[in-house]
Amino acid sequence: MFWTKEPKPEKTKQDYSTLIIIVLVFMLFAKFGKKKIQFEIFKPTNKLHDVVGLESVKKEIEYYMEFIKNIQKYIDWKVKLPKGILLAGPPGTGKTLLVKTIASQLDIPLISACGSEFVEMYVGVGASRIRQLFEKAKEEESCIIFIDEIDAVGTKRDVIHNSERSSTLNQLLVEMDGFNEQNNIIVFAATNLVKNLDPALMRSGRFDKKIFFDLPNNNERIEMYKLYLKNMTLPDNLSYKTLSERTAGVSGADIANIANQTKINAIQNNNQKNVVTELDIQTAIDEVLIGREKRERILSPEERERVSYHEAGHCLMGYILKHTDQPIKVSIIPRGEAALGFSQQKPTNKKLMIEEEILCRIAVLLGGRSAEYIMYDNVSTGASDDIEKISKLLTNYSINWGMNSKIGPINLSAMGKLGEYTAENVMKQCKTIIDKIELQTIDILLENKDYMIKIAQSLLENETIDYKKIQSLVPNELENTKIIELNTRRRKKTHI
Repeated sequence: MFWTKEPKPEKTKQDYSTLIIIVLVFMLFAKFGKKKIQFEIFKPTNKLHDVVGLESVKKEIEYYMEFIKNIQKYIDWKVKLPKGILLAGPPGTGKTLLVKTIASQLDIPLISACGSEFVEMYVGVGASRIRQLFEKAKEEESCIIFIDEIDAVGTKRDVIHNSERSSTLNQLLVEMDGFNEQNNIIVFAATNLVKNLDPALMRSGRFDKKIFFDLPNNNERIEMYKLYLKNMTLPDNLSYKTLSERTAGVSGADIANIANQTKINAIQNNNQKNVVTELDIQTAIDEVLIGREKRERILSPEERERVSYHEAGHCLMGYILKHTDQPIKVSIIPRGEAALGFSQQKPTNKKLMIEEEILCRIAVLLGGRSAEYIMYDNVSTGASDDIEKISKLLTNYSINWGMNSKIGPINLSAMGKLGEYTAENVMKQCKTIIDKIELQTIDILLENKDYMIKIAQSLLENETIDYKKIQSLVPNELENTKIIELNTRRRKKTHI
């Protein structure tokens, strides 16, 4: 038998064109990875005394500013100066504003970047940009680097499973170790998600100094309204204190937005110059916190009636139950993306909740669905948002806050992956709790069905009612009289 060598197949034009495309794509990626991005250096003009509120935060800021202003004194004492300061807190509380203020107060340049600028799908690009950022900063005699939303690049590496993000984070850690006091660089970073950051980023020598921002308190809100409504004439029956009380729990950014929207409403209503009315302000608050009215979202008479009873159920439960905030406004005017009505409670500044408050909040949320069940013997999809809020409260109640007596003070989330039996048991516990609260909610509404009907009819006639109108429809002696009980545990009084 003779073996013959088979001839090699000839390459077609299509094969060559595919190869050329692959080479061009790799060249494009290589060029993209080497491309430098420009980090702008600018000098803000606002000063620390111009910032309203944040008094405790400003004191901390001044403490760290002392290091930068008198750096040589600390070096002579062989003090290790902080390299990184993490600003943590809810959105809109002034984190970015404070960093710009520091740079302005110290009269040094600020290099600002966002965490998402370092995140790319191509490995090595983010790390390269981190190097560019610190090289740019080292060119200055003294400089502040500010990385906003650092959680985009600094998330825990065992969670993200992304080699590009890990590479970028590693480069950031190396760069922060690579400069010393002589470089006169300090890195600020801001985030809303401190718990998600990698421990290596938070260790001593990196972002070991933390400043926590909180929502403005009553006095700070008053000062913010005075600033943003400067030279505006308010109605005689309205003061800055009243405005502050109406918007408890909002951020500084929200207050700025409310003030701006108030001025827009005044202009559109053809008010006299610099004069705002009660309607201008109340409409602005509703638009910012709840959403704009959507009167074009026409409901059928049957739907409108059902929404009225739904909101009346929320309103009545909020009025009758203890440990809840009183309803200050109820409306069946569609607002926002999907809301067909709303029942607005009086905002408060409370930081803590006891068990009774949580159970009563759940009952108020169940009030709309329960009212529908009483009036129509069925429920609609209108309670979807309520159900989502209830589920979050129940999850925290049972898993994070340790208030479920059958589970006890155990945080199941911190215990890692649990078996199906445990998850099923938790679901059974949550189902038992919600069934008990729902039965009590229905009983309370049935006892006061006549008042619920009165509220619903008033809503059908007026579309929106306030607290004074609710008081005229429901006897005052019923306010704050009922509680929600689970009877799942017997408390023993202990004497210390």
